[in-house]
Amino acid sequence: MPNVWAHLIFGQELLQHLGHKELLDDRTRNVFNLGCQGPDFLFYHHFWPWQKDKLSKTGNLLHTKHCGPFLWDMLARVKGLPLSDPLLLYAIGFLTHHILDRNLHPYVFYKSGFGKWKHQNFEVIMDTCIVRKKRGLETYKNPVWKQIYVGPALPSGIAESLYQLTGLYYPGTQEGIKPCHWEEAYCQMIKALKLFHDPTGIKTWLTFKQIEPFVYKRKLEPLDYLNEQHEEWNCPTDPNERYTESVWDLWDKATRDGTRTVSAAFRWLQTHASSPGYEEAESVFKKELGNLSYETGKPCDLNLKIKYVQPMI
Repeated sequence: MPNVWAHLIFGQELLQHLGHKELLDDRTRNVFNLGCQGPDFLFYHHFWPWQKDKLSKTGNLLHTKHCGPFLWDMLARVKGLPLSDPLLLYAIGFLTHHILDRNLHPYVFYKSGFGKWKHQNFEVIMDTCIVRKKRGLETYKNPVWKQIYVGPALPSGIAESLYQLTGLYYPGTQEGIKPCHWEEAYCQMIKALKLFHDPTGIKTWLTFKQIEPFVYKRKLEPLDYLNEQHEEWNCPTDPNERYTESVWDLWDKATRDGTRTVSAAFRWLQTHASSPGYEEAESVFKKELGNLSYETGKPCDLNLKIKYVQPMI
C-alpha cells in the first residue's frame, strides 16, 4: 500500500476534484485523513516485537477478501448522515484508500518484494517522493501523525461499526477481539508514528536501527523509485501482464477511478430510497466499486497470489 502521506494527499485531492473542499475544514480534515488510512492502522496493533498481535490477520483479510461488499456495507451504515458527519467522512476516506491501493499496490509489491520490512520501507520512500512533488515538503521534518490525530479515541461509532463488519464478513476469525482493540490500534498507530518521526536520527541509533525501515529519511539513494523512466514491470500475479506506467501514471489512473467511484458513492448516499433514481444510483455505485483486492487490483474471487517480483531495495 502507499503510506500515510500518499493516502491522505490522494484523498484530499479527490474531494477537491469532486467539489467537496468544504469537507476538509479544520474540524473534519483529520477524521477524513484517518479514514484515508483504510485498514492499515490494524497493522500497528501491538507493534512492539514482544507483544502478541491480535489484528494484523484482520488487516490482511480486509485487504484481500470481500473488499467490495465490506466497503458497501460500511457506507450503507452512514447513509442518511450529513456529508460533514465524522462517520461518513471516515467511510469516504476509507473508500479512497481502497481506490489508491487497487491501482498502485501491484507496482509496490513488484518493486519491494518479500524481504523483511522491504514493503514498508519502499512505501516510506515513495511517500517522501510524493510529498516532495505534491506538497513541496520534506517528510523527515513534518510529523505525519499530526495529520491523522483525532484525539485520544476514535470518533464515536467507528470502532463498533468496524468490529461488527469484520464479524459479519470474516466470521470465526475474530475470537478474542473486541471494539476496544480497534481503539488500541488507532492509539498505537499514533504512538508508532511519533516514534518513527526521527529528524535527528537519535531514535534510530537508540533502537539499534530496528525502526530504520519506517523512518522518513533526509536523503534517498538516487534510484528511480517512481518509475519515471518508464521501465517495464509486470503484474506480481502474472509475469505475462506487463506495464511501463510510472507511479504518476498510476496516480492519474487512480484519480479517474476515484472520480467515478466516489462521485457514484456520494450520489447514492444522497439519494433517498424512495426517490425515482435510487435504484440507478445504487447500481452505478455497485458497478464502480466492484469487489477488487487492495493488493492485486483484481477480483477477490480469483484469490490471486503475489509471486512475481523484482525488488529494487
